[in-house]
Amino acid sequence: MALALNKFMKIILVLIIIMILLLEVFSIYIVMKFSHPVSLNLNPNIEEYGIKNYDKVNFNSLKDNITLDGYLIRSHNSNKTIIVCHGYGDSKFMVGGRTASAVKVDHLKIAKLFLDQRFNTLLFDFRGHGGYAGKNGVTIGFNEQQDLLGAINFIKSKGLGDTIGLIGFSMGAATALSVLDKTANVSFAIADSPFSDLRAYLNSNMKVWTGLPDFPFVPMIILNFKLIYGVDYSTVSPLKSLSKSDIPILLIHGKKDTTIPHTESIAMEKLFKNNKSKLVLFDDSVHIGSYSVYDKKYEAVLKKFLTSIH
Repeated sequence: MALALNKFMKIILVLIIIMILLLEVFSIYIVMKFSHPVSLNLNPNIEEYGIKNYDKVNFNSLKDNITLDGYLIRSHNSNKTIIVCHGYGDSKFMVGGRTASAVKVDHLKIAKLFLDQRFNTLLFDFRGHGGYAGKNGVTIGFNEQQDLLGAINFIKSKGLGDTIGLIGFSMGAATALSVLDKTANVSFAIADSPFSDLRAYLNSNMKVWTGLPDFPFVPMIILNFKLIYGVDYSTVSPLKSLSKSDIPILLIHGKKDTTIPHTESIAMEKLFKNNKSKLVLFDDSVHIGSYSVYDKKYEAVLKKFLTSIH
């Protein structure tokens, strides 16, 4: 009897080990799929937007010896530049679409607005996006901060960084905010639909991205994301960065955003240290959907903010 029970326990133990291994393999698969999104690489006609003075440029990320490329749109005799940070699965030219007709934010349209306000604009692809899709793992703001710091250094090297502003969307918004405690070269930031802390956000919202139950997948995916890409979650935290920054911040969020709830921005608003900082909520817009629903009002918000800080 004891021998049969011992054999049964061994079988159970083996089955448990096999199940854990299968869960681990599946978790790694999810991480690799999650970190290599399909990214639409559009090639629009820039001059159709009334933009005449622009150059195709490239620069180095501060990490992994990666060369990134983009477009530098110049305003005549201006040394003020805004760097545009796109979202997860997006590209330097657009946010929110997997087809040209589904685009929620057209970066060239935004760039023309900045041009009219006498700002140069840098559009670029983060690693793993646009022309780099599938070549590097996307880390939702960790390595992307190094790409953005490389972009800031590039603008400074061109003599166009007397004033450097950042505008980001979703992942790009959180990246822009997270970098504020790592450089003194940013004068202001605009963030549309950011999360406030990567680890806390993934813990609460992993199901939005994967469709999988929280247990056991959330802790396994978060751990494997760290092990595979070396992600230090503590460095991807707009909450921490904002607590150390006193520059003007404009947060924009849709109240119907279920991907990154607008409560994330409300939490960050409490840390504002500059009286020119502002949170603007749009009632009927979903994730990064405010510009497509309220384009005129959205543009007015941007112009008013830029005017207030200069």
